[in-house]
Amino acid sequence: MKSSDLLRLLQDVAGEDATRRGGGQTVLLSRGCTWVLVKNHLEISRWPEAGEELTLTTWPMQGRFTLYPRCFELRDAAGELLVKVESIWAIMDVESRTMLRGEERGIELEGVEEGRLRPQRRITLPEGGEIFPLTPTPEQIDDNGHMNNAAYLDAVEPMLPETLRDRRPCAISIDYEHEILPGCSAEVRVVAEGESCFFEGSMEGKSCFRLREEFPV
Repeated sequence: MKSSDLLRLLQDVAGEDATRRGGGQTVLLSRGCTWVLVKNHLEISRWPEAGEELTLTTWPMQGRFTLYPRCFELRDAAGELLVKVESIWAIMDVESRTMLRGEERGIELEGVEEGRLRPQRRITLPEGGEIFPLTPTPEQIDDNGHMNNAAYLDAVEPMLPETLRDRRPCAISIDYEHEILPGCSAEVRVVAEGESCFFEGSMEGKSCFRLREEFPV
């Protein structure tokens, strides 16, 4: 399992859970809007082995303004917690590409849990680094018409320093700030610092995403 495979799994399960709660993609699209991911933070204590039986649990928490937090837990057959995820989602108008509150379109998620996420600060990059070009391939564009959240990890994987390239991260944080649309090209600044690697993609001086991978010592 690659890091991007894990993100795709989270995305699929979040969609299934939202559908069961009455706020799935079909409902949103019928009202001119769609789910988009704003932030992901993964803490990985152990990567699953091939053939393992796993249980992935997800639940949404109370939204605030235009932001909708969602948590995930991935456990093995013995109940050991392998991966803990805290994410923040938003509802976007498909025409204006602006965020809105679900209530504005009559969208209410039933069975939302109480609780709050831990404070999630914006990722800050150290100075310096190398610059790499990034243009999404057609396969990396999703049904929302922009670069898929998991595709960012595929795109930056070849940009990792050789000392980190064959290692699996123990933590991943991603800020999704502005869409990368088909045909657009971004510059990615990559900075390795200790056991961490930082990435910032930007277009015309505007940050599109910030990503941090941390690797075990």
